[in-house]
Amino acid sequence: MTKFQTIQKVAEDMGIDSSYLRTMIKNKDLTAYKKEGYKRIYINIDELNSTIRPIDENVSSIDLDDFLI
Repeated sequence: MTKFQTIQKVAEDMGIDSSYLRTMIKNKDLTAYKKEGYKRIYINIDELNSTIRPIDENVSSIDLDDFLI
């Protein structure tokens, strides 16, 4: 997996809106990177993954096999 990806690609892969990632950049939760001469904004995937955590401990211990999907 590449270390840097565009906002649009990350939003599509994770199933979230790209405005959420832009808000994280504005709030200084993520660092925006730009390649000189290009208009696209890139973010570090490792940095994004380290900022996302479960809401509480109970969420990470839910067994999805107990639920019908």
